[in-house]
Amino acid sequence: MISEKEIIIRLTLAFILGGVIGLERERIYMKALKYSAGFRTHVLVCIGAAICMLISEQMFFLYNGDAGRIAAQVISGIGFLGAGAILREGSVVRGLTTAASLWVVACVGLAAGGGFYLMAATGTFLVLFALIVLGTIEDLMRGGSHDNVIVVEVDSDSEDIDKISPALEESGVQVKRINLSKMEDRCKVELTIKTPYRIDLITVLKKLAALPGVHRIDQKTGDQPPLR
Repeated sequence: MISEKEIIIRLTLAFILGGVIGLERERIYMKALKYSAGFRTHVLVCIGAAICMLISEQMFFLYNGDAGRIAAQVISGIGFLGAGAILREGSVVRGLTTAASLWVVACVGLAAGGGFYLMAATGTFLVLFALIVLGTIEDLMRGGSHDNVIVVEVDSDSEDIDKISPALEESGVQVKRINLSKMEDRCKVELTIKTPYRIDLITVLKKLAALPGVHRIDQKTGDQPPLR
């Protein structure tokens, strides 16, 4: 039988380790002004997995049952949360890394619930290393930015057109080229922009769409990289 003290230690460790990984995800999504699987979600997944592992062990001691049966269902069952974290916006797929982190944090919870403290702690360290350090290296290898072409339909009023470039630059996006073409009662502005990987283009476009005189925005070419 597992002592009450041991149960408290294992669940507390699961809370801490799941929370640490969740904070890193929360930091990423707060930068992008998005809500997804962050701090609380990772904590709950990790604690839940730890509880399942504790139940499995207790069932083994009490009824000589299969100690791995309940824990095995956690790995397959966590898939529905991971699927909910993955979003598709046009040709862009987001949230794959967050879905993977949810799966890994469930494994960390199983390790903590099983009393494998070193395994759980080392796994958490490696997960954070992959998310933070390797994520930075990945950005550097990509060159730190990428080009997109967006088309904005705006009123022909020159004041409305003049607000587009400053709004983009305030968001950290560099405007490389602008082409104007007249429509019946509007003006089509085609902009080639350079977007740093740390900036979420969808958020920038929503801010642009809120400008007075803007009727429509399309992303013509270029793919926004997935939000890690």
